[in-house]
Amino acid sequence: MKRILILSLSAVLVLGIAGCQSNQQATLATQAADIQIATESQTEPSADADKNKAKPTAKPTETSSVETTDVAANGDIAVPGTWQSASVAEKDGKSEPEFYVRFTRTEIQYGHMNEGEFVNDRSDKISRIDRNIEGYYLIQAESAKTGKYTFKTSKDDTGIMEYYTTWDENEFADKYVGGSSISKCNL
Repeated sequence: MKRILILSLSAVLVLGIAGCQSNQQATLATQAADIQIATESQTEPSADADKNKAKPTAKPTETSSVETTDVAANGDIAVPGTWQSASVAEKDGKSEPEFYVRFTRTEIQYGHMNEGEFVNDRSDKISRIDRNIEGYYLIQAESAKTGKYTFKTSKDDTGIMEYYTTWDENEFADKYVGGSSISKCNL
């Protein structure tokens, strides 16, 4: 079973590279903005603390929760990059990821690639986003169709998010769905 999952993930990564290649500039711009935000949030307070209040830095083991009501006007990206499903489908005679995913601060967007551009097909509302300083995420959302679910960064690889059909971490072992897990598109 593990071999099948590993082979499927490998095939998806190889096949998805072409669809993700053209998103490189947009992703680099997003990553640059994330780096700038992280740098700004780690500045030390200046002598004139009333005018320039710095945000506290997070310790490596701390997590921060992103409130879904705390959204910038431009719908900031909560998790950088475009992600692709581990499951593969045949479209126009080619095997490619069944779906692609993008995360904003308020929703998980599911879509497809059209000439290298992400096209949003549907979205689910995010209820909770946790991120620690090392880049591990826990994202919980709810779909009218499938109910409550969680994407959680793999302990072994920050480029993979595992999919669970529950919000309860005690049930993760029984509610893991490998075919709905996603991997970050290689750029």
